[in-house]
Formats: sequence, C-alpha cells, structure tokens
Amino acid sequence: MDFGHRRLGERMTSRGSKLRGIALVVGVGLVLAGCEKTTDGAPTGTGASSASSSAKPSGSKDPDAAIWDPCTALPDDALRADELNPDTRTKDIARFDPTGWKVCAWRSTAKWYDLGIYSGEPTLQQVRQRQDLESVVPLTVGGHPALRFLFADDAEKRLDCGVAVEVPQGKAAGTVAFLVTTRYSIGKLGDPCDQATRHANDFAKYLPGGGN
Repeated sequence: MDFGHRRLGERMTSRGSKLRGIALVVGVGLVLAGCEKTTDGAPTGTGASSASSSAKPSGSKDPDAAIWDPCTALPDDALRADELNPDTRTKDIARFDPTGWKVCAWRSTAKWYDLGIYSGEPTLQQVRQRQDLESVVPLTVGGHPALRFLFADDAEKRLDCGVAVEVPQGKAAGTVAFLVTTRYSIGKLGDPCDQATRHANDFAKYLPGGGN
C-alpha cells in the first residue's frame, strides 16, 4: 500500500499530488488521498469508500479489528495537550477502501501544519526499503524502534516529515507513522521533523505495547 496525496487540509498542488509511499502491502493497489477543501479550518476528506468496497458480509469478522486506531485511541485532552485541535479530526482520509490501515488526522493549533497518523500492517523494514524516502534516521520512540524520514521529492524544502514506529498490530508486527505536512497557505513556521518526533514521543504511551 502506498501513502498518496499527503496534503490533508487544502487543495493539492502539482508537487503535493504526486504519489508517495511508505510501505507496500502485496496485492493492494490502494492510494490514500488528501483533502481538496476545508470546512471551518478543518481537514475534509475528498471522498468516502463506496458501499460495495467497504461492506462486509453479515456476521464476518473485521479483518482490521486488530489494527490500532488513532481516531479512538487518542483522548481529546491528550490531543489538546499536544497542540492539536480535536474538532478537526478527520478519519480514513482515502479515496478507496483503506483495508489494512486505520488513519486519522488533525490540524495543529499552530495552524501551519497537519498531523496524520497512519496505523497499519507493513513492517519497519518495509518502510526502510522504500525508494521514495530520504534522510532515513533510526530513532527510539517510547522504547519502540522507529525511523524518521523525509520524502525524496521534498528533501530540499523539508515541508513534510514522518516518524514510523514499530508496534505490534494484533499478533504480527506493524507500524504507526506520524506524518507532519506543512500547509502551503501558511508556510513552514517550524521544523516538521521536530514536530513529528515530538508527537510520536508524546503519544507513545497510547501505542500498542505502550511506551517507556
């Protein structure tokens, strides 16, 4: 699976509309899409999954039930304390059915960036092997192995930055990625990598397996 348009809160530009990826899931050509409009300053998804793609047979088990869900796991008080606006919560920012992932995003109270949290099954090693990432740096987040990265098409301007953290997703290893994206309409008013690292560390105690 590839992360797609990572702009969460405003109309995509030609740079932002390029497809990017962090991890591959075999057999799934799924592309997450950013938002093309905002409502009262909050990120708004461009489209929802069709009923046919998201519907599950009656009585069937949810295959994604074991995946940690950032939308429900992070309390509003914790979001506010970490300078995020809980009222801007946007769930499953996707143009297609995001099978294998749970996604949530918020606007920062500083308003110059959005934070998207992508929780899924790809391993940290798969993230490390991505060819569209640069300046990949190993970290430890709450006792979990982690990687900080830039996107190859953004390595010079450094408008966006992510931190992927290895966590248990059910019985298997997976990752939770914290992705900070600068809003074009405001511009960069800080270091996106500092913000991504800060959010990852601050929310580590809510991740699967907890945090030190």
